[in-house]
Amino acid sequence: MGQQSAKSSDVESKQGDEVAAQSPTQKHSDISSAQTEFQRIIIGKYSIAAWYASPYPDEFKQGPDLYICERCLKYMRYRRSLDEHQCEDALSRGQPVYEDMSTVLYEVDGKEHMLYCQNLCLLSKMFLDQKTIYYDIGGFLFYILFVKSFEDGRLKYSFAGYFSKEKVSVERNNLACILVLPPFRGQNYGQLLIELSYELTKLERTTGGPEQPLSSQGFHSYRSYWRRALIRALLGELPSAERYLQKSAHAMRKHTHDWEQGQRIFSLERLSQITGIRIEDVLFTMDDLGLLRIWSGRHVVCIADEDIRKIVAERRIKLGLRIDYDGLLVTYESEPEAESDSDDGSSQSADSEASADESNSESDDN
Repeated sequence: MGQQSAKSSDVESKQGDEVAAQSPTQKHSDISSAQTEFQRIIIGKYSIAAWYASPYPDEFKQGPDLYICERCLKYMRYRRSLDEHQCEDALSRGQPVYEDMSTVLYEVDGKEHMLYCQNLCLLSKMFLDQKTIYYDIGGFLFYILFVKSFEDGRLKYSFAGYFSKEKVSVERNNLACILVLPPFRGQNYGQLLIELSYELTKLERTTGGPEQPLSSQGFHSYRSYWRRALIRALLGELPSAERYLQKSAHAMRKHTHDWEQGQRIFSLERLSQITGIRIEDVLFTMDDLGLLRIWSGRHVVCIADEDIRKIVAERRIKLGLRIDYDGLLVTYESEPEAESDSDDGSSQSADSEASADESNSESDDN
């Protein structure tokens, strides 16, 4: 399937659920010998050890520390420069696409806010070993994650991480690079970013996935998400706020077919359409869970509801989502086309809707 090709790991996770950085980096325990230009960076209230060298200008490589403004990500040599620095509010760039009680996500265009995004890429290089793009970023969109907190009675937004994607991807990749800064790991922010990347894909009425090849831990993180999303779709546990997905789920049930002993079969194309997951990743996940069958000469998912729940228990699959669907600030541009009322006992009508939706994942790029 191509999903298990892996370089050294780039994800700090709890059983694959929490993405730290996607790009072939290593676990923190493995990178103590990595060559860095600075002993640490100072950003906001955090002092963070740098893991890898980043191509900052030579004049900023003289001291052990690099000071970074958490609002504009400008880098400075001295603490006093940071203390005297003034800039725009952290949320002055781009458009909000998601907000919940503790976080907010902004979409920032690399072409419109080039300096900010270049600073972001230079910062992320210190935690992504094989990141290669720092300046030619006009073709990317950046989704910046801020974490809310109250300090001195005022609401503050702290930069916590981001993911990026190409504006136009021939492979239909929905994620090029993902990073959660070390102080914010272990809080499911990586999971949130992955979920949001797929929500944006579904809003575009297509399917997608991360660039390939995935690192080993990146693969485990995505496999965890694919299992969770697809099992939820099979069980019909779709958020009530998703009108389009509700209609699609209803249509999927309509196009299922009774199997022996109460089992049903599901089209891979329909599952791909509902979840936004590219079809080869659906195929891999269903095969990995032992749910793949051949019916009428094509791959289908064959399962009974009670068997799905048994698999969830045996594999210890967590079905909960980090995303709050009420927090989505972007909507569908138009209603989906009406589904056909024909019930021919199969899901073949879905073939043309998702079979072309293919993409891959990595994080070298951005």
